[in-house]
Amino acid sequence: MVKSITHVEKSRLGGLRRIQLYGNLGTPEGRSKGGKKTISFFHQNPLLAQRAGFVIRKEIRCPKRSPELAEFIGIMLGDGSLPGNHQLSITFNIKTDYEYAKYICKLLSELFAVSYHMRRRKDNNGADILVSSSNLVDFLLKEGLVAGNKVKNQVGVPSWICEDSRYRKACLRGLMDTDGGLYLHRYNSNGKNYEYLKLGFTNCSKPLLNFVFNTLRKLNYKAYLTGNNVSIYSMPEVKRYLTETGTHNPKNIKKFKSYFVN
Repeated sequence: MVKSITHVEKSRLGGLRRIQLYGNLGTPEGRSKGGKKTISFFHQNPLLAQRAGFVIRKEIRCPKRSPELAEFIGIMLGDGSLPGNHQLSITFNIKTDYEYAKYICKLLSELFAVSYHMRRRKDNNGADILVSSSNLVDFLLKEGLVAGNKVKNQVGVPSWICEDSRYRKACLRGLMDTDGGLYLHRYNSNGKNYEYLKLGFTNCSKPLLNFVFNTLRKLNYKAYLTGNNVSIYSMPEVKRYLTETGTHNPKNIKKFKSYFVN
């Protein structure tokens, strides 16, 4: 004859099984184990998590250090910011830099496998690339970026970039494509007007200015540091920069081609 199990015994067996799965919930170890099990369950069932009001950190790809990551760090040091512990923002001009913004979005996808969206501002031509990901913010902080105001904090370039010539060049490109670029320099001499292309970088963070200036000098460019500006005046040097260091901002390429056509 099969003995029936009472409600009390069922509850006891259920409690034992719960401890086997999640640990003793009355201890720190048990609560940790139970929390990890719950997070794992909701990661596998995101719709259920959303209905339950459970917020899950989005998984990201954590890339190895590379020229591409160094360039992205340069972009962030130029036009990017970490306004909170869960969001990344990169500002751009939607009229002049929309094509470059698409390149940045491509870089975000390839490096971190994250989703993003662009938000245009109502009162001007400004726009932002926004990524909501606590894991991405944590990763970038670990790689040397600093949250908060870059000028007030006088942020610099992470040491792992400064110690590798390939990373320095890639980070330089990211900085120059955001806070620098090509522009026409006009002047008058003996009653004649002249103009030529100049490469310039402007920033109010002294460590960033020094990084750009020193990197250009290490690459044997005739660069000059004046106030908050780093400049290359020589046209042959500008050509060499675009050939050797390069740019991923189509605006610079268009300016260069337009100058020689006109």
